[in-house]
Amino acid sequence: MSTKTTVVTVTYGDRLPYLQHLVERALSFAEVSDVIVVSNASSLPLGQLIERWPGRVRLIELAENTGSANGYAVALKAALEGGAEYIWMMDDDNAPTGAAVLILHRELKRLAALLGTDRVAVLGYRATQQADVEHGIPERYVTQRRSSYFGFHVAQLPYKIWRRLPWGRRPGKRPTSISLPFAPYGGMLAHRSLYERIGVPLKELVLYVDDTEYTRRITAGGGRLYLFTDAVIDELEQSWNTKQRTRNIYESFLLGDSDFRAYYTARNQAWFDKNIWVASPWLHRLNRAVFLILLRLVARLCNSQQRLALIEQAIHDGETGALGMSKTFPLR
Repeated sequence: MSTKTTVVTVTYGDRLPYLQHLVERALSFAEVSDVIVVSNASSLPLGQLIERWPGRVRLIELAENTGSANGYAVALKAALEGGAEYIWMMDDDNAPTGAAVLILHRELKRLAALLGTDRVAVLGYRATQQADVEHGIPERYVTQRRSSYFGFHVAQLPYKIWRRLPWGRRPGKRPTSISLPFAPYGGMLAHRSLYERIGVPLKELVLYVDDTEYTRRITAGGGRLYLFTDAVIDELEQSWNTKQRTRNIYESFLLGDSDFRAYYTARNQAWFDKNIWVASPWLHRLNRAVFLILLRLVARLCNSQQRLALIEQAIHDGETGALGMSKTFPLR
């Protein structure tokens, strides 16, 4: 494949050490021609990236932290206007491996020949973001069912209970590839024609779940999104809400150390589930009711009533369409 792959990423705060590692790793591969970095008001001097890799790093500095959705929208627009043939989205704390470069470019070429260049994207493997895949959970349980609520679906409840029993904990075999309905930004590679077809992320979501809504456009329009588990993306920092830190989604929301992350995630997930992911309104209402019962039960057991109130407000805001930057939780 004749490639001109542009890596795009968004950073903020004081994350230069992660970002340097990403840029150095990415530019070490012949397939990657350049890196576009959008700075959401980073506090560190990112200009040194341009000095170290002149002509191969482009820095776009925003005056304030606008969130990941707008940051990636700016980055993708710049990549397309700059003539990128392939665009590889990365979190600023990701680092591609040689296997990821080889496998994703090879599989994208193969799948594009079958499905069309604007109908397919491929995704590198991040174990903490795909914990169920890592543990060999069957594919029908890995992907969220339509009309689920925060990933909860009553039809999957028996399996979730069985998994927690001693004889249900044996891991299965991890698949080499899996078709997903949506995915995180980090590690997604596609031809420019796909990005031209699906547009840019929804800025009103600000951050969290904006990647879910964005990548869902690929499959909602009849395209395909494939995860390849041998295409490893190294993770330099663990995300705040990974399953390794808590036992279930309820604890992730109720015991996490960040109110603003809990707020934006819950708000945007509620919005997505109601407006994008629902297929059966009555089933959506049932899943919502059971999920909230369990959430309130765990909150009582964990003495997390204050965080529960925040999450319920976030859900209300999401379901009523009150999106955009929160006055209570502005980004810094």
